[in-house]
Amino acid sequence: MGMRIHINLDDDLVKLIDEIAGPRERSKLIREAVEVEVARRRRRAALGRLVGSMPDFAPWMTPEWISEERKRSSAERDRKIEEYWRRPLD
Repeated sequence: MGMRIHINLDDDLVKLIDEIAGPRERSKLIREAVEVEVARRRRRAALGRLVGSMPDFAPWMTPEWISEERKRSSAERDRKIEEYWRRPLD
């Protein structure tokens, strides 16, 4: 069983809750909404702790690096194909 708490909500907000969940399901809707918000805030806090802990990846994301990597990959692929075709037949 959960803990019972007392909270104050504006009348307009309670009307909106009742429109969505009905007066008999207020607690369930509020509980689900709070669970979602707590999870969101925990993720945000975890991400905040990670800021600055990862190395700077910007040099690897430049168009020049991508172009060079594609050329290198193509050359490596071509070399492997050439080796395959030149290997002795069994």
